[in-house]
Amino acid sequence: MNAPHAHDTGRGAGPIERGTPHRLAARQRMWLQAWTALSVLAALWSLAWAIGWITGAADSLAFAVAGLLLLGAALWARRSAIRNSPPRHL
Repeated sequence: MNAPHAHDTGRGAGPIERGTPHRLAARQRMWLQAWTALSVLAALWSLAWAIGWITGAADSLAFAVAGLLLLGAALWARRSAIRNSPPRHL
């Protein structure tokens, strides 16, 4: 009654061995998540130092600008990670 399909291996997502599409996709997702996390941290860094600059903390403008530069670099790397990812097939 419940005959297995030819494409059903029963192993879930498949092997995560070197060179397999699953491993490449997992690596790409990991890089995207890492750059996203760095972007969020750089944005929070810049926001905190910008608030410090508004309240009058010493040297906070320099730290806010450095955070904005880091944010720009992290967003550029995140965009590159998305563009270089393999195409998604449904």
